[in-house]
Amino acid sequence: MPALSALISPRLTTFLLGAGALAFVVSIIVFPDQAFRSSLQGLQLWWKLVFPALLPFLILTELLRGLGLLHGIGVLLEPLFRVVLRIPGIGGFIMAIGFTAGMPAGAAAVGTLRKNGQLTRDEGERLLAASHLLSPVILISVVGVGFLHSAAAGLALAVIHYGSALLLALFHRMRLPSDAETTSYPRDNTGYIRRFFITLEDARARDGRTFGKLLGDAVSSGVQQLFVIGGCMMMFSVLLQAVSLTGATQAIASALQPAGAGKLLQDPGAFLSAAVAGLLEPHLGAFAISQQLNNGASGAVWGYAALSALLAWGGLSSHAQVSSFTAATDLRFSRFMLARLQHGVIAYLVTLVVWHPLYAYFGRDATVSAWAPSLSQHNGWLLEQDRWWPFISPMMLQFGSTLLVMLVLSVFAAFLFHRGRKPFK
Repeated sequence: MPALSALISPRLTTFLLGAGALAFVVSIIVFPDQAFRSSLQGLQLWWKLVFPALLPFLILTELLRGLGLLHGIGVLLEPLFRVVLRIPGIGGFIMAIGFTAGMPAGAAAVGTLRKNGQLTRDEGERLLAASHLLSPVILISVVGVGFLHSAAAGLALAVIHYGSALLLALFHRMRLPSDAETTSYPRDNTGYIRRFFITLEDARARDGRTFGKLLGDAVSSGVQQLFVIGGCMMMFSVLLQAVSLTGATQAIASALQPAGAGKLLQDPGAFLSAAVAGLLEPHLGAFAISQQLNNGASGAVWGYAALSALLAWGGLSSHAQVSSFTAATDLRFSRFMLARLQHGVIAYLVTLVVWHPLYAYFGRDATVSAWAPSLSQHNGWLLEQDRWWPFISPMMLQFGSTLLVMLVLSVFAAFLFHRGRKPFK
């Protein structure tokens, strides 16, 4: 970690940002027509996928925080997350948002909690790494059904995506020193139910906003955050188009031909273009790599492993969004980038090991219509036609179910590890 921090020095960061901004401006000047079309594509992606997926959860998070319910839920989740991941219970709510709504909803919530002093820096950085995920709707319906034409492939990718994220969180937890700084944790015999109501009232009193004021702030804050996300997506869409027009990936592919890349890849140039797309933007990268894969798992494990790794990486577009949401905190961006690399490596290795049995297992019962009826009518994802607004209700149901499962597990953890405290009293 110190080596990475030394590598990413302030001067180097400034130079890279300046070079990126210059390249972005030059690409717009040189390719104005293509820049307009690619920015429009990024806008469509934001409006039809990201906006409906994130807006309800961003508003809900701010409402629950102002009403004190977010803090109260954190109390009930304390037994589970203190033991498993050594983070406060409020982190369980953030992980549920990351699992349901997807990136960068978790980063927005982590940045707010860190600014309010409800997380230590280490807790915030570990929680940021664990909650930066793609939503199941994206993985199963868009990537699986829409891109790969296989719900079984989408389900397998989702299991690997979340399983590797959990392995990463456990890895970070095991590396944590025993004397690491953590947020305060009451050691008295007050039951969790009583503490839930006490914490709820205290948090609501500290906030002090009326419900009307709170609702207005929640909506304006959520929309403002979404405009930041949309701007990043449009910018990286233009940058990706500029890289494609320069022919750099084809030149690299031609240079790799003598090294034997042509024997491993049917079309090295197309694969490199897809990889570059995935490094910059996860949705466009997933679509590009999916075009290189056959509809099935036979003989293409490496391709699915590469796709899984790029989905875990998340794309520089989402990384820029995380940077904007945590800019006012002391959370280290270098540690977040290292976590993204670790998640990608873990996802790649896990995919190589479990892809065939996992795909075969889901292939027995998984059907396209059970997961995405609106996508089963055609063989691909059509950005101009498909909309994600009908999936808001199922996503909210999934979010509630995830919280319920966490609460049940927290009850068991309380009785197993906190027997002397009479926890639920």
